[in-house]
Amino acid sequence: MRRGWNTAWLAAAMAATAWSRPVTLEPVSSFGTPDPAYTAFATDVALEGDNAVVTAGRVVPDPGGEPMLDQNFATAFVFLRTPTGWTVVRRLNEYRQDNFFPIPVAVAMRAATAVVQTVETEIWQLGPNGWEQQPSDFTRDGPGPHLSIDQGTVLSGDGTGAWNARVFEPGSDGTWRTRAVLQGKPRFAGSDDQFRGGPADISGAWAVVQQPDGPEDRVPETFVFHDFGGAEGWFTLPYGSMRPPAGASAFGPEVAINWPDVFVAGGNESGTYVYREQPTTGFQLATRIQALDSFMGSGPAGAFAHREGLLLQHAWSQDRGVNVVNVFRRRVNGTFEHVAVLAARNGESLGRSIAISGRRVLVGDNGNGLVYHFEIPASFAPPGVIQDAFNTGNGAEWIQGAGSRFFTTPRGVTRVFRQTNMLIPAIAVREASDFTSQAVEADVRPLVYGASGSGIGLVTRYQGPQNFFEAMLRNNGRVELRRMAGGGSRVLASAAFNAAPNRYYRLRLESVGTLHRVYVDGRLLVDADSSGPTHGRAALVTDRAQGEFDNVVVTPSPFTTIYANDFEAGAAGPWSFSGSGFWNLAPGTSTTWFQSSIAGDARASIGVPAHDQVVRARVRLDTFASPTGTQERWFGLMARHVDERNFYFLSLRSSNTLSLRKVVDGTVTTLRTTPFAVLPASWYQLRLDAVGNRLRGYVNGVLLLETTDASIFTGNAGPAMFKAAADYDDFSVYQP
Repeated sequence: MRRGWNTAWLAAAMAATAWSRPVTLEPVSSFGTPDPAYTAFATDVALEGDNAVVTAGRVVPDPGGEPMLDQNFATAFVFLRTPTGWTVVRRLNEYRQDNFFPIPVAVAMRAATAVVQTVETEIWQLGPNGWEQQPSDFTRDGPGPHLSIDQGTVLSGDGTGAWNARVFEPGSDGTWRTRAVLQGKPRFAGSDDQFRGGPADISGAWAVVQQPDGPEDRVPETFVFHDFGGAEGWFTLPYGSMRPPAGASAFGPEVAINWPDVFVAGGNESGTYVYREQPTTGFQLATRIQALDSFMGSGPAGAFAHREGLLLQHAWSQDRGVNVVNVFRRRVNGTFEHVAVLAARNGESLGRSIAISGRRVLVGDNGNGLVYHFEIPASFAPPGVIQDAFNTGNGAEWIQGAGSRFFTTPRGVTRVFRQTNMLIPAIAVREASDFTSQAVEADVRPLVYGASGSGIGLVTRYQGPQNFFEAMLRNNGRVELRRMAGGGSRVLASAAFNAAPNRYYRLRLESVGTLHRVYVDGRLLVDADSSGPTHGRAALVTDRAQGEFDNVVVTPSPFTTIYANDFEAGAAGPWSFSGSGFWNLAPGTSTTWFQSSIAGDARASIGVPAHDQVVRARVRLDTFASPTGTQERWFGLMARHVDERNFYFLSLRSSNTLSLRKVVDGTVTTLRTTPFAVLPASWYQLRLDAVGNRLRGYVNGVLLLETTDASIFTGNAGPAMFKAAADYDDFSVYQP
């Protein structure tokens, strides 16, 4: 059970995490091969201002049909950005590859210099007469796919035996030569002519070269090299090094440097490691970089790119089911905030070749022969989260359509926004909610369906009755995603779903870029890519039905799974533990996660710290410990867990109550409590919402407790109990 290391990690992660939400950006344009003969286009791209260099390859098949006798040619094309798009300027030199010992094609560009690696490594410079090849005299030994340039110096990961890198610089006569071979460790696998160099990057007088293994062990290490200038130049032995921190599940292979920051790709639970040199102790871990969905697969960086204060990481997006590029911005204090997500349209993945210049980004290696062009905004100011629980104000901020009859009314422990006209489609539009990327979710309760096909739902990007997107739960057993554009209605997608009257459902509709998705009770049921209204307001709708709405949340960001596990794969996950718990997977009809100790406190937490979060799980009591006086025993869920002395928790208790409490500096405070019969061997669906300063507790989909509190701003989530043994299943925590 990991304890102290994870507590330290959480403190560092909270210090480094941004609470503003990243904006989602889709390509503004794309371009493909200028010559259809070059089918292997854009495996690598480089960019500087309006100029781009893109790799290309073509194959001349062997007349006898033998693939190993095919002729493979490699080259690169130069493009110029014009008002009409990306225009090809010229093709650079073409070389035939050795089929048995191919050299990875790679490109790099900075200022007016481009580096192209095919069978040869060439330097090109942009002058008055266009792009001109520069004289060069390089020695190479198995160059790999990592090529970079900064301040007139080129670095290439290179080596068939050791994990070396080679430095290329121009001499006084203008000829580019190999100036230094930065010495890495011999490979664990020895030497082979088919081996190629590994990850390497350069920033001014500093270079980083990853060592995936060594001659004596397979433990990775990161070497930093330094150019001392003058006659001394590059010192070819490492200036410093870094090895994996304790508990690290991954360390590399990708690395990057933007001095004074050294970046090393990590695992899901750590994200990217950021090292900086300390005057007396060498390179030390300074911070970590993580997207909110790091524990769901986005933690390991598949590739890096950087320019000035921006770091771009190729990463997996569990919720999209594709690869994206996460953009992080360096703060003044040296931490990083997640400011943007670059995502392709139509369910496509982005590739690992990323180039940035200023605010312009090109992404290649996308698997479809296209280069995607993105523009990052100069400032990042997404709209704030809007929340309405209808406890005050009588719904005055919602503008009702003609004939609609919305009003607030008591319902159990809360108030709801009810609509009673069953003769027409009714709508209430939230003012001051005009977002581009927009998600709206709410507790919706159909009361009475007035006709066949009637329903209750949500709207995004409402510009008027002629233009919007809509998600509707209908009484015909379907959930529909519909677009109204220019007055024309079209069902984009639908799925089977039985929305029974007088039951609450957590319905969510999001429109982020051209991707539109519908969730019910945290499950994605419908999605579609569609053009249409690009911005607008959020709205609540019924179609010839009476219904109720509560706890509406409007955000500028997509559904983001912080962590989810149904435990069926046989792995509990990288949880952090505190207390005296004993946790094991329990196989059965459904595999559960069982905590069996009744000795005292037992807590498990997971995920990147978040401000807004919804925590869900199915829970079942096995047994409470024998009572000690009036001491209550309990089990439940935590939200915004900082450490064992600071968190919110929703608990089912031995006193047959449901309680919402907080722990601040070790002091427990009861916020809300209600009677609730707690039975052993019975499953309960618990849900704890912490959104803004509002806290809500649900059991089996019914809101039973709610309050406001701002004592704890952020943290992660997980199960917790005291002198109770309990099963957990279908655990999830997401940012709404």
